[in-house]
Amino acid sequence: MVNVFLIVVMAVMIFLILVASFYTLVHYQSEEDDNTAYAPKIVVVFGLTLTALIIMMLPLDVANRSSNGGIPMSLLWLIMYITMAVMIVIVVPFTMFYYEAYDPESRNWQIWTAFKYEVCTIIICGLTLGILWAFVGFAEVPLDVFWQNGTYSETELLLPATASNDCGPLCVSTHEETNLRISVTLAVYIVALLAFVGWFLFTIFTGVGLVALPMDLIQEYARRPQPLDLEEYAKQRMLLNERATQLQQVAAKLGPSAHRKKDTRGRRQYNQFKQAVFFLEKDWKKVKTAYKERGGNPLVWMAQALGGLLGIGLSITWYVHIVVYTFLSPPPTTCLNYAFEQLDNVFPLFGTSLYALFAFYLLFCVVKGCMKVGMRFFCIPIHPMRIGETMMNSFLFNVWLLLLCAVACVQFCFQSFQAYAQLTDAEMLLGVQVRNLQGLSVFFRNNIFIYTMFGVSMISLLYLCIFPHDKPAIDDDDDIN
Repeated sequence: MVNVFLIVVMAVMIFLILVASFYTLVHYQSEEDDNTAYAPKIVVVFGLTLTALIIMMLPLDVANRSSNGGIPMSLLWLIMYITMAVMIVIVVPFTMFYYEAYDPESRNWQIWTAFKYEVCTIIICGLTLGILWAFVGFAEVPLDVFWQNGTYSETELLLPATASNDCGPLCVSTHEETNLRISVTLAVYIVALLAFVGWFLFTIFTGVGLVALPMDLIQEYARRPQPLDLEEYAKQRMLLNERATQLQQVAAKLGPSAHRKKDTRGRRQYNQFKQAVFFLEKDWKKVKTAYKERGGNPLVWMAQALGGLLGIGLSITWYVHIVVYTFLSPPPTTCLNYAFEQLDNVFPLFGTSLYALFAFYLLFCVVKGCMKVGMRFFCIPIHPMRIGETMMNSFLFNVWLLLLCAVACVQFCFQSFQAYAQLTDAEMLLGVQVRNLQGLSVFFRNNIFIYTMFGVSMISLLYLCIFPHDKPAIDDDDDIN
């Protein structure tokens, strides 16, 4: 029988997430996209909503197990993951191709360009998925095999490898470890492949973001705009005009099709140019705030400082939890798992709220880490999220990134909170089938991604302590590095 209270909570949660996604779009979108680009906006709202919902599936699964909620979570997990796959491979890329191929003189060309690129994407992804599933679509589940002798005839018992060796009144005479080879469905393999690809981006960007996010918030507060008089304002404005003139000259050298260049050098130069423009716009906004608003609202800067301190606490807690619970075997304590369970005993939504805080913090770290890598190394174009100034292509890029990394984030949270999520449908999907897939299990069983993420984070901490400030890629010599 379905738990009515759990259904009501689900409905309220979906509504609140949908409202928050719509508010994010309205709050961040650029004025240039007002009353236009409706299809990308729908994709953005749905993508943000889907990202948040997949993150909250784990505590829902825990609540369904604890209260015998009657919700078919195994089916719901697969539906959510298949929807994520469609969004990641088809919907968001097509919308990005369509938006960036905008041509006011030919809408047919815009549609054809998007269709052409999307067909190539589907063919590549489809062939990769089909070949891998056909040849290595198996899971090798580790088992302990016990042969016992009693008053009955000899019987073979298959128990999970984590089960106890104590067989109660039965007398165990023989025991060995083995693997049970099972075929997985195409849907399960899609989940595994999405998670595997998402892990590469999640590992790098989260590792960087765990350091960069709190550090940048503290730096923004420390370097907040101070009130300027008219003379200093005029001086700063003149300097910014000189930088703008310099960037116009660089833009002329790059040409109008610089964003379409496919060679490494051309893409790097364009990414450097975008980074320099971003700094120019940021510095101009800072100067205007310093002069016209006398430094801006102090409450905003105070909130930013508090956010930085909260980020430091969350990052340190994640480091401690990863080391103590994931790296040490057996773990001496369940760390955050214990906190979630105790809060759930007080009131079910308390533990869920704490889980959401730690899980969504990882997604904020993903966005910050991607931005930080693009700002420093120019291997990817930057897509900053700025209040009232975010174009739809930047929205779509960040939504695609969040969707892909959310798949890995759910698996990481499950692995980090196994004691909290034990005996759930997520454990059967992520902890048994996906974790033990042939060819991929070496990464998941040995925590290679988590070790890499921790290492990237430590390297980022050292690097950002030595070079804490981002700088424009184009300096006064009127050239590109």
